[in-house]
Amino acid sequence: MVLRSTFSQKTIFFKVAFLPFLLILLSLAVPLLAYAAQRDSCFIQHLCLTTIEDNRSAQLLVRNNFDIPIRVSVNMTGRNVAPSKALNNIPLLPGETKEVFHIKAKRGKSWRYTWTSELHPGLSEVQHNEDIRYDLPFSSKKTFPISQGPNGSFSHYGVNKNAIDWAMPIGTKILAAREGMVIGYRENARAGGPLAKFKSEQNYIWIQHNDRTIGQYLHLKENGVTVEVGDYVERGQLIGYSGNTGYSAAPHLHFHVSGSQEQGQAFRTFPILFKTKKSSAKTK
Repeated sequence: MVLRSTFSQKTIFFKVAFLPFLLILLSLAVPLLAYAAQRDSCFIQHLCLTTIEDNRSAQLLVRNNFDIPIRVSVNMTGRNVAPSKALNNIPLLPGETKEVFHIKAKRGKSWRYTWTSELHPGLSEVQHNEDIRYDLPFSSKKTFPISQGPNGSFSHYGVNKNAIDWAMPIGTKILAAREGMVIGYRENARAGGPLAKFKSEQNYIWIQHNDRTIGQYLHLKENGVTVEVGDYVERGQLIGYSGNTGYSAAPHLHFHVSGSQEQGQAFRTFPILFKTKKSSAKTK
């Protein structure tokens, strides 16, 4: 979703007090507590997180409320806790809940921890054929400037290093860059901006290709999706309208092709080739 198919949370916990934590998209104030407390929050409505903390331990649970299997990876680091580091890559079936980590504080010391996470549809690792040429995800009669290319400093780094953004007016027709099956979408978000609190507010479409890679179209306008889950779409077919929802500095379309990983982060993006009027352009 991905999506951006990505979210993160930061929690700082000192002996008997909580500081505000950041969920890659949601900021919540946490009161001072000296007893076990449970907090629940959901990312893009379907991935729900439960944090259970007291002055000696912290536990994170994750629940998959999507209708499809997903992978979630969590990278946790802490100070004066055991374990002090963890990178867990967790497969989740629809409706399934699993523990992500459970840490304990070292006696008599102040302690804290942080974690970041990624999510991606699908459980199995996939390979991408780099010889495949993608259509541009908009009309060939139009041109739009690239506002952020691969390895961009704003958000195209790490697992998103092969993504590309085109600046375009809200309401621009978005076309399928490659044929495939619609496996997920969201269109009820309306907020957007360059702040972390908006990262849970993006509208998107996920299209699974025949090699099981996923084409992700992000930041669509409210009510801007024209396909349904289960639809098979052809190249060049209208699938939605661009917008400015989610973590976005200005109206644009974010596009990348990705696949799940069984080790390390939940997914990776692939460099891809686009067909253009004069030649092919590669996101690398």
